[in-house]
Amino acid sequence: MSRSFRRGFTLVEMLISMIVLAIVGAGLVQMVMSQGRFMDHQEASRSSRAVSRGSLNRLFAEVRNVEAVGGVEAAAAGGTDFTLRVPYAYGIMCATNGTTTTLSLLPVDSAMYGGPGFSGFAWRNATGVYQYVTAGVSLSGTGNGPCIVANVLTLPTINGSPAGQIVNVGGAVNPATPVGTIFFLFRRVRYEFKASTLMPGRVGLWRTLVTPNITEELAAPFDVTARVRFYVDYATTAQAAVPGTLASIRGLEFQLDGQSDQAPRGSAAPATTSLNASIFFNNRPD
Repeated sequence: MSRSFRRGFTLVEMLISMIVLAIVGAGLVQMVMSQGRFMDHQEASRSSRAVSRGSLNRLFAEVRNVEAVGGVEAAAAGGTDFTLRVPYAYGIMCATNGTTTTLSLLPVDSAMYGGPGFSGFAWRNATGVYQYVTAGVSLSGTGNGPCIVANVLTLPTINGSPAGQIVNVGGAVNPATPVGTIFFLFRRVRYEFKASTLMPGRVGLWRTLVTPNITEELAAPFDVTARVRFYVDYATTAQAAVPGTLASIRGLEFQLDGQSDQAPRGSAAPATTSLNASIFFNNRPD
């Protein structure tokens, strides 16, 4: 019988093959780890941007409606705490006896109008300056009928819309205020950058309805550098210092330095996205 000769792998060939496979495998592992770190950084960046942009949307909805002269009620040094008078319903005066005033309101979203936080009202005097009333105020509805002035039906709800309504507000008003004077109802809203409860050890943006003292944390986490600056009179750049006269504030610049929940792989600190946005008050007198 004849034998067939079959050649196998030598030890040297096997060693060379294992070394080549190890080099290729190490390269693949390095590539996967690098991709993982890249995706982690991308996700952290998206997370930090979402914190900044989400809070800006809420701020923009309220801050832009603030009346320019009396809208800022208080502001703390450092720009981490400020209180606004935010209008939420506008109308015109039907009648007043100095203590009770009847208003015809423009149509307004029912959820916005029905929410808590009524803090007072304001009316525009003959010189165009709004007079704010916060002491002893009250609000009551009188239905959707027309305004009654001296027992004569004179003013229907504005635009005749069923969404408009007639309300009575209690509080001191000049009895000589003419019929048709512009009024608005407002809520006192306080914003703060302070310690978060959603993310312990981090900074959150808080919103408080001052009158019923209802507080909610809008977004977190932020860097400790998050704050607000102030546009004063005709200045084109915002200043960090709180002006001596709050009535001179014409807008706010927000430095919203949002952060990711955790530090991405390969980093010692969370990802931070800096978003600066300016919001100017409507209907400024100058």
